Amino acid sequence: MGTSTIYLYADLDELENESDKTKEFIQENFPNIVDYRTFDLGSITEDDRVFVYISDSQIKLKLPELAKQNCAIGFLPHPDAVQAQSGYRIPKDLKQALTDLLEAESVVNSGILCCNGEVILNYVVIGEIVTFLTKRSRSKNLFHRIKRFFRYLDRLRNIRALPFTIKAEEKDAVDTAATDILVVQSAQNSVVSRVFTSGDISSDNLFNTFIFAPRSVIQLIRSYIMKLLLGTGQKNKSFDFLSRFKTEDLSISSTQSFSCNIDGRYSSLTELVFSLEASFKQIPSESTRVNIESKKTNSSKIFQTKNLPKGDSIKEMVRKNLPFISHASSDEYKELFTQLRENAKPTQNYVVLMILSVILATLGVFADSSPVIIGAMILAPLMAPIISFSMGVLRQDKELMKNSFITMMVGIGVGYLFAIIFTVITPLTQINSEITSRIKPNIIDLGIAVVSGAAGAYAYSKEEIAKTLAGVAIAVALVPPLAVSGIGIAWLNFEVFFGAFLLLITNLTGMVLAAALVFLLTGYSPFQLARKGLLISLFVVLSISIPLAFGFFKVVEENKIIRSLNDTEIKGVILERVIMESRKPMVISVDVVADSTPSNEEIDVIKEEIEEIVGEKVTLKVAVRVTR
Repeated sequence: MGTSTIYLYADLDELENESDKTKEFIQENFPNIVDYRTFDLGSITEDDRVFVYISDSQIKLKLPELAKQNCAIGFLPHPDAVQAQSGYRIPKDLKQALTDLLEAESVVNSGILCCNGEVILNYVVIGEIVTFLTKRSRSKNLFHRIKRFFRYLDRLRNIRALPFTIKAEEKDAVDTAATDILVVQSAQNSVVSRVFTSGDISSDNLFNTFIFAPRSVIQLIRSYIMKLLLGTGQKNKSFDFLSRFKTEDLSISSTQSFSCNIDGRYSSLTELVFSLEASFKQIPSESTRVNIESKKTNSSKIFQTKNLPKGDSIKEMVRKNLPFISHASSDEYKELFTQLRENAKPTQNYVVLMILSVILATLGVFADSSPVIIGAMILAPLMAPIISFSMGVLRQDKELMKNSFITMMVGIGVGYLFAIIFTVITPLTQINSEITSRIKPNIIDLGIAVVSGAAGAYAYSKEEIAKTLAGVAIAVALVPPLAVSGIGIAWLNFEVFFGAFLLLITNLTGMVLAAALVFLLTGYSPFQLARKGLLISLFVVLSISIPLAFGFFKVVEENKIIRSLNDTEIKGVILERVIMESRKPMVISVDVVADSTPSNEEIDVIKEEIEEIVGEKVTLKVAVRVTR
């Protein structure tokens, strides 16, 4: 091995503009300062080290020549080497950068990435959102960040995907669509790519390509917010529209001209060809050395295409601007409609499950057992034809509406039949809390039905979250009011019947309207086609809302009375656990807490005081608790 020489290969004119302390440091440590314009690179040997202080444009010209000498190369922060500073993670302070290079004891192999024959120091970006999405804010001021976020939203209004053909090595060409594409050599040496990588360091003979194919504006907004909250690296799982290649070569072409940012220089092109032309020994900066030591070098190639649009999805993405909410692809559309048409049929399994769930709900009501009733909710299959019916309403599909409605009526009919039968053979006739809670529906129940219907439709439209359907079934609670309504018929108690029946109709109509709206927003029907069905559904829901609103006001009034009595002290006794069992006539049960058992006269006085507080006659049920 020969003697090693350190060269400061520099732009001498720019070097003169550095501070006196920096120039003094250079004079003391670097006897071999050479001018990049006149120095003969042929005199450099493979044992030498060359510290490069030149602009980006000169690095692109000189780096291949330096690589041929097989010497170790370190980069310094020249004022016009912005891309090299970012790509190679160079400290901004020249003295610090020089110190890092002097202290480095080892080198790493690094490739020279070229795009259409041009050396790439940092990145190549197609599209604008990637750079804006991952760019670090220069200010920590909250107002500045909010303003920047709204600028980001403004840009999202006009995003449109372009068709691309991507060919990587020996793999078949991939036809797809994307809004943005990012190409960098090392996934850790670029600010824009560190957001999306899982922490591996690329080997010297591979480079990274990130392809962005969001299906909606809301995906991009969510990703931006999650990036702010979670930062970069493995924690950030919100970029589910991202695909990645790690390869030796790759080409990107399009039938349309696209704007391309190559190391900060914009061009309009139709094809980009990437390759690693050569490799060189890089002297890493301290941050790069720490990164290499803490993370394992990964030389495995990556061909991730799962999230790339394919087939008809490509045409749908490129024909119009990115929608605010993800719209259904043709494949999703066909798959969902196949499932909904199957759900609209009254199969044997559907009838059996409906019977079992109603029997279970009826027994659970009589047993005053919430866990049993929850089990009946999960078992009940009634939600499936309701979701199918909502799609039929949305798309004015008469056959789907008819089949779904018949299936719903079959389920409700057998539900009533078996609820009545089991009520008749059950000797219990006492109204308990499970019955009471379902015979006074109000506007809150409609809100629950609307949210549950929306959740159910969304879960059906997204196969990956279909597991949430059990939770939706519990929330909307279709079978318990059906069972209670059947109990009311068997008892000939029409207050119980009508109250529970109103709750059942509330759940049904709320679900239909909400599910139809969700299917509309996710692209399963144009608004022109959906308008009639939505208006009819809205009219029905508003009609039902009138008695529900009265019910809500009654609940508010009852709660007000209960609050006015709870923990009230009357004649030395305290009222606790106040429950209004009936409003007209008013029946109130209450625990009276006293030092000794009150006499009948004292109870009468308490009753009179309560009547004075509530302003009307009261039937009082008293339970006495003696504290001594």
